[in-house]
Amino acid sequence: MRISLALALAATTLSIRAEEIVYDYDEHIAPILEEYCIGCHGPDKQKSKFRLDSFERLMTPGSSDEDPIIPYVPMESPLLENLLMPKSDEYAMPPEDEPSPTADEILIIAQWIYHGATSSKAERAKLPLEQRFDPGPLAAIMRLRANGAIVQKLSAKDAGITADLRALSGDLTAEDFADLHLIAAWIEELNLSGLSTLPSDSSWFAGFERLKVLDLSGASLPAAHVAALSNLESLTRLNLAQATLPADAVAALMVPQTDHLFISGLTANRKVLRELHARHPDTKIIGSWDLDQTNIVLQNARHDSNKFDPGEPIILGEQVSAFGIKHSLLLCGKFTGIINENNEVMWRGPNGARDGMVLPNGNVLISVQGEAREYRAGSQEIVWSYRLDERNAELGTVNRLPSGNTLVVERGVVPRLLEINPDGEIAVEVPLLPETDNNHMQTRMARKLPNGNYLVPHLLAFKIKEYTPTGEVVNVIPTDLPELGGREVRNWPFTAIRLANGNTLANLTNGNKTVEFAPDGTVAWRVDNDDVDGRFADPCGGQRLPNGNTVICSYGQRESTKTRIFEINADKEVVWELFFPPSTAHQAHVITTNGKPIHPVLR
Repeated sequence: MRISLALALAATTLSIRAEEIVYDYDEHIAPILEEYCIGCHGPDKQKSKFRLDSFERLMTPGSSDEDPIIPYVPMESPLLENLLMPKSDEYAMPPEDEPSPTADEILIIAQWIYHGATSSKAERAKLPLEQRFDPGPLAAIMRLRANGAIVQKLSAKDAGITADLRALSGDLTAEDFADLHLIAAWIEELNLSGLSTLPSDSSWFAGFERLKVLDLSGASLPAAHVAALSNLESLTRLNLAQATLPADAVAALMVPQTDHLFISGLTANRKVLRELHARHPDTKIIGSWDLDQTNIVLQNARHDSNKFDPGEPIILGEQVSAFGIKHSLLLCGKFTGIINENNEVMWRGPNGARDGMVLPNGNVLISVQGEAREYRAGSQEIVWSYRLDERNAELGTVNRLPSGNTLVVERGVVPRLLEINPDGEIAVEVPLLPETDNNHMQTRMARKLPNGNYLVPHLLAFKIKEYTPTGEVVNVIPTDLPELGGREVRNWPFTAIRLANGNTLANLTNGNKTVEFAPDGTVAWRVDNDDVDGRFADPCGGQRLPNGNTVICSYGQRESTKTRIFEINADKEVVWELFFPPSTAHQAHVITTNGKPIHPVLR
């Protein structure tokens, strides 16, 4: 159907102009996208960082940086290309398990692009404010301007408004707040610096749904109004420098989640600052010291000098266990570091590690920034490294072998598994068969088996493959079994851990489950969100402990009440959790449990 439709489109675009069928985004295109696309590209989920729940977002590139729509050229528009792909293609929109637009609906989208991909509302937004607004909002703008406020469009072609009330004569009155609320839905930048009065209703901020930049520097804000700011989902820049507000309100602030937060002069309380940094891992916080670098200096001082007392220990997490379990462990993710059983950060490494382990001599081996690095125990000194081949894009796996070689996996044009000797030379090279050229989705945590072969999970192939050192595939464990939900639930294998009983333990990342496969590929044991109260959210790394318990890294967990790393027993009971806001928990290596070293290490 897709091939015949593409041929029909190619022919149709030659005759569209004669028919003069002109469609509008708001009336004709938005309803189609709402029905088939918003689930994956809307406010709740943004695959490939692409949203199409408004005209402006539809016309904005996602992670690929390609313009989704090329006006007047439908067959060169990536959106239409993806709609026409075979459903089996990983880039097809919608995906294979979702309903798709009909042939007529795709033709409507093609004709809309052919005629310029226009939106009547967007065209109206280009008009001067005086021509664009109804009498009520326009009168509000005029009153604010008459009182000294600056209210104008962000640009000639932009629907957004900027409002600067610094020059307003006198304090803001209830009438001023009411006027602002009448135009709140269009305001994207708002300056209320120095504000000493606020509307009595803290929900007043809720009307600013498009607000991206908010300046409240020097303002006086009660706790209820600070809490209301957390509902501004579009906010990217927030200035609270020199503002007056309760310290606990600062620590609880949830916005912005990207870009910049200015807090100069707001608080010097280290606990508050740690909580603030933990809640805003992707936000640059201006006005406090670099907390990450400070932590590294303090922890290095703890290791390097018995006489130096760094003062308050760095405690960023909390271990919870009704069974009295305490672990020390290496965490790899947005936070990379070792925490002890008292939750103190004992070592910090570079953020963004993908895999890692603590070696018997205390050194730390991690994969980060396209490089495998070994750090001397308790320091930032790199004593060994291997750099990703320039032909490839990502280096994921890193694992020190009993031979002294280091196992790494490269993803890219030449996907391969390597053993690197202590001199940094390639001792073994195994070409991999990931069945996709999507670099990021080719492989994850590969491990070497006692028999000398290698166990490699391939995400988009839905397979765990066992390779010989010569590259021959001698066994395949499929992860798209019907009893696990099939391919529709995206049971992409992330880990492949060979257990002493011959079974293989796998975290199925997008499928949100952990499965133990018997040697014949059947399911011997499984656990999913029904068993652990929704703790699974894109599980990545994991570890099987000697007592049979399993530690799971729930990399994608974003709910503050749920942990990103937890331990379950064979009966699927959650027996231990680590709440550690700075980390995304890509991989973990549990080092000790209640003071006893963990052996063997199955991870």
